Amino acid sequence: MNLRNELALSVAKLSKITVKTLRLGNATSLPGKLALKISPNILSCFTKQVKKEIITVTGTNGKTSTCGLLASILRADERKIIHNSKGANMLTGITSALIDNSSMNFKINADNFLFEMDEAYFAKAVDFFSPDLILVTNLFRDQLDRYGELDTTAKKIQSAIDKSKHPTVILNADDPGVASLQNNHGKKIFYGFENIIFDFDQTKETSVAEISYCTCGEKYAYEKVFYAHQGHYFCESCGNKRPAPQICANAQISRDKSLLTIKYQNQEFVFNVNIPGLYNAYNALGAIAAALILKIPPQTIQEGLNNFKTEFGRSEKIIINDKNILIQLIKNPVGATEVLKNIDTTKEENTLLIIINDNYADGRDVSWLWDAKFELLKDFRGKIIISGIRASDMAVRLKYAGVDMTKAEIVPDIKNAFKKSIDITPKNAILNIIPTYTALLELDKMKHNFLN
Repeated sequence: MNLRNELALSVAKLSKITVKTLRLGNATSLPGKLALKISPNILSCFTKQVKKEIITVTGTNGKTSTCGLLASILRADERKIIHNSKGANMLTGITSALIDNSSMNFKINADNFLFEMDEAYFAKAVDFFSPDLILVTNLFRDQLDRYGELDTTAKKIQSAIDKSKHPTVILNADDPGVASLQNNHGKKIFYGFENIIFDFDQTKETSVAEISYCTCGEKYAYEKVFYAHQGHYFCESCGNKRPAPQICANAQISRDKSLLTIKYQNQEFVFNVNIPGLYNAYNALGAIAAALILKIPPQTIQEGLNNFKTEFGRSEKIIINDKNILIQLIKNPVGATEVLKNIDTTKEENTLLIIINDNYADGRDVSWLWDAKFELLKDFRGKIIISGIRASDMAVRLKYAGVDMTKAEIVPDIKNAFKKSIDITPKNAILNIIPTYTALLELDKMKHNFLN
């Protein structure tokens, strides 16, 4: 091992100790950033040591939750995994996760690496390792000022697939952009829903947006739309259509859970998923698809689903002062709309805290707020607190959405807004918090003070 690598490892481990000791954050990226600055090829020291598969998950929405579900299933299968579980999904985050799990002589003991991958940095990561499984969740418009148009994002993911040696690629058949990805070096497996029913009133988002055009240039027609552009599509011009998924499911969606009936290789399995929303049913289906391909037994998959703890801001549930708090990250129109659909607007005792920042990691352009269906809140009966750097913009959006603004209040400082939201929420009621990414980071630091 050369001196540059040894120095990089020592500096990275020391930086994590320093950050943790001074309570400056979770140290999910800084150690990797420092290590890569000192030794750009340090990743290669670790990635050859994995005993089984390297698994990557990418796409616009659902990466962290899908990875978390799959990680829980892999652990239920008694596999030792290394996973960038906090959602730090660029090279720095992956490097930090590996360094955190390595000895000072660079030894790692892992059956699987499970990496959540940022779409824009995925191809660069493949320079250092070749994934065995690549799962792509969906493609939605997300942070246009960072990534540009959707076809640019799709090309970046395609580049990563092309650079991988012999991957099995697991694709969401219900998403036209994902389903069009190619794999010239290995297997291509599709998953998707055949039918979805809700056991509560559900306002459906019927507009087909973003990737709604066939590669021939004609607009897709739809037999079924599940949400946004995801569903059963076909082109009336060239005949291109949704591929038949090898792993197909029916879903029954409740307010706080879902029931998935999955068919695969002439067998049928039923799985309970104890997290809310159609978007999480998709996340679970992707994780289950990967687990089935890895030949993990169905009963072990269910055990992993049962053991799953919601990740940082992804349907995360905590209790403070006997108040039930549900934190759900929002970052783009489709994801935000699906979160909004799942908020119970009928109870006066419930509170809603919306926190909108426009830092680099959030995306500077907040025009997406006008595309998200905040009209779903027009009948919200509880109090609404609005906070963050772009609180005023959010308030204007709510006004034009028809929300009763006499029930809303702007509290720009996030700490004060968080405290006030907790204070005004009655015991045993629900405080829904929907923050953008950097607001979520701030909340994560604050909540520990309240919990302690």
